[in-house]
Amino acid sequence: MSHVGSAERTLAFRREEGFADVVGFGVKAWIFDRLTRNGSKLFFRGRDTISTRAQITGVWEPALTELLGHFARTGYSDFLLDIGANIGLVSCQCGNAFGEVHMFEPNPLCCHLISVNAAVSLTVPYTLHPFGIGDCDKTCELTVPRHNWGGAFVDDAANAYDKSILAAKDGLSSYEAENYFKVGIEIREGARALKAVFDALAEKGLTRGTVKIDVEGYEPVVLEALARALPPEVSVVVAMECWDPHFAMDATLAGFGGRARGYKLDRRVPWKPGASKWEKALAMLVRPQISTRIVPGRDGDWLGDLVLMVEPVEATAEDPLAAAEAAS
Repeated sequence: MSHVGSAERTLAFRREEGFADVVGFGVKAWIFDRLTRNGSKLFFRGRDTISTRAQITGVWEPALTELLGHFARTGYSDFLLDIGANIGLVSCQCGNAFGEVHMFEPNPLCCHLISVNAAVSLTVPYTLHPFGIGDCDKTCELTVPRHNWGGAFVDDAANAYDKSILAAKDGLSSYEAENYFKVGIEIREGARALKAVFDALAEKGLTRGTVKIDVEGYEPVVLEALARALPPEVSVVVAMECWDPHFAMDATLAGFGGRARGYKLDRRVPWKPGASKWEKALAMLVRPQISTRIVPGRDGDWLGDLVLMVEPVEATAEDPLAAAEAAS
């Protein structure tokens, strides 16, 4: 290959910038700076589903964030277990209200971001557990939506969600393989892994805490492990989402041996089901109020955001929510 003139060609670089390059970027940067002036200081993956709200408002899932803060203020602040931590958004937003934070995340790509985000956000002791909670020790593949890393799931027989649910929860009309990529992960037998954490916490006198679960169909597996691992003197409140219309709450509660009760987050909105974005906006102009509260689950309807309250073995059998409603 001839190299004659290669130096001249190499040095003959030229790039021209026009009005759109200079002024256009300045305008876009000014708009972006204004939009994100109240944004989170965490590190995000650009254009991911979970990034936009947190970049603009500073908070991801504000109802969940306020719920976990409420749990901490009402006596469940010894620890936060974030099972399915993703990039650490929830833990980093809420974690400083708790005595310790434990983040469980099997995706090795997300674990790098958790390490950075926790280091710049958390002032309380925290631990990253770089594995998933399962029914046995194993290595497998995690299926990750390309546009929403927070929707990653383990595609095996233990997952309670079918392909239609897994696609719908990420806003997709159908499950198509090209919308996902796979990464190798580690799963550990959940009861043993969680018991080690609870035992270490109990040694420090930390026995009243909060558990957040977001594991995309592995919720029944994690709840079973939690029920087996929870020491009799430890009490927790659990916040989780459920996309499974057949979720067996009665069987789940039975696994806790009478210690647990199940509730739902009831979100009252001023628009009708199936409303478009414009209809929602108009409804908010007329009645600008969305309220969220904890209510008992009724008629086997457990779709949505759920709360489990698990009391110590020696606690009273009285339903605390029913008692509070009776007192009011």
